[in-house]
Amino acid sequence: MGQAVPTTADKARLTKLEKEFTAAKMALAKNPKDKKSQKKFATIGALYGHESMTSPVLPPRVKYRQALHIYREVLKVDPTNPVAKQDSDMMIKIYKSMGRPVPKD
Repeated sequence: MGQAVPTTADKARLTKLEKEFTAAKMALAKNPKDKKSQKKFATIGALYGHESMTSPVLPPRVKYRQALHIYREVLKVDPTNPVAKQDSDMMIKIYKSMGRPVPKD
């Protein structure tokens, strides 16, 4: 089974989520105690992490490390975020099952 060929729409979706995530991260940095900023960051981060993990735009060596990093950032703000928790746990299990070190960053 070959890897899916990324489309222009795939690239646009990933780029849009990256920009939204960066904006949410900056808003959270300005006011880290603001519940609305925390919620927006966690929501956008979970979407961006999932898109990074599943997008055909990024190669496997990049996508899983990037998604895991994003999910870890989300879990620092919202430790109960179900998407970030479930997907990061799954990726960690996969790394371990392959005998590969789990990325630290």
